[in-house]
Order: sequence, then structure tokens, then C-alpha cells
Amino acid sequence: MSFFLGVLVVVIFVMQPLSGLGLVERSLLDIGFSMVLISGALATHRHFVLTWIIIMLTIVGLIVHWMSVYISSFQHPVLDAVLIMLLFGCFVVVLMLQVFRSGQITLHRILGAVAAYLSIGIAWGYAYFAASLRNPDAVRFAYTLNLHEIPAARYVYFSFVTLTTLGYGDAVPMDPLARSLAVAEALTGQLYPAVLIAGLLGLTLQSWNGGSASRPASKSRL
Repeated sequence: MSFFLGVLVVVIFVMQPLSGLGLVERSLLDIGFSMVLISGALATHRHFVLTWIIIMLTIVGLIVHWMSVYISSFQHPVLDAVLIMLLFGCFVVVLMLQVFRSGQITLHRILGAVAAYLSIGIAWGYAYFAASLRNPDAVRFAYTLNLHEIPAARYVYFSFVTLTTLGYGDAVPMDPLARSLAVAEALTGQLYPAVLIAGLLGLTLQSWNGGSASRPASKSRL
């Protein structure tokens, strides 16, 4: 989990911005993103059915992505975007199941909650990217794509701006599908911290009540 979160943070906040400036090669970013997918699959292996779904999505996603990189005739950007979106959606589901399982609150849960939040941003970013492949004007940006910037990167940027409800105004959803995605993501960004804090607080109180209930029982046996 720590490795998955670390690679995720490096790819989102270091490698993607530097690649847009031309300071990181596209191949290095592709390798970093592949490491995110593989480490995410390894970090979310505790549920049998979802594990196999994630493994299959990871394998197919990596094959489609790298074939599109090295084979010019094999270009399926919509399929690539949808696979990545589904994969990170599965990451979110498994991570949240781990965060809210019964037991004590540990650092592992906190890291899982942060990784789930970042995965939500990436999943929605590739949903916007897939919508833009259907309609290029789905999200209208106030700036043009530079020579080095990866097309999906600015949709991930728009996703995190929407998720955190910053709303800089440099990107506006124009397509009905993109608007619906933006509204749903903004609501998710507002509700996620509240639900997370309430859930972790409930687990903490439950563990405290369980511990306090077991102590009188042990005394009565004595």
C-alpha cells in the first residue's frame, strides 16, 4: 500500500507536470503509470473476485497501452481510457472495503483512504478523456495543448480541480455527459471526507466499546 501510494503521488504530482514541460520523456511516464497499475493490483489482493477482475483489467490495459505505443496501426484510445477508468474504479472499491473493515484504525487504513481519493481523481479524469474522444469539445480548456503535454493529463488535472471543488475557471464542461460527470465528481469530493471521518470515528468507538465491554466480563470470571 505504501509503495502504491508513493508511486501514485510521484506520477500525478511529479512526472506528469514535468512531462508537460518536456523534462520527462513519455516513455518514463508510461513506465511509471504501468508501475502504478501493477502495484495497485498487488495492493488490492484481499478480495478473490475483485482481485481477478483487477488482474485481468491490469493485463489487458497494459497490453492495449503498450501496443498503442509501439504499433502505430493499433490505436484504440477509447478502449485504453475505459480500461484505466474501470481499473481505478476497482481500486477505489477494494481500498474502501479495506478502509472500513472491522478492527483498529491503523496507518494502513489512512494510506488506503488517501490512495482511494487519488484513484477517484484518476478514474474520473479518464472518464472525461473518454468523453472528449467522443466529443472533442466535451471539456473546453482556456489553453491549448502544448507539444509535450499528454492529452489525458489535462483531463486528470480538470478531474482533481473538480473533485476538490476549486473551480479555477480554465476548464469548463460543455457536453451533457461531461457536465453530469463533473456534478457527480464534485458531490463525491464533498461527501468523501465526511463519510470517511464518520466511518473511521464509528470504527474507533466500536473498538473502544468492545474493549470496555470485555474487561468487566473478565473480572466477573475472576
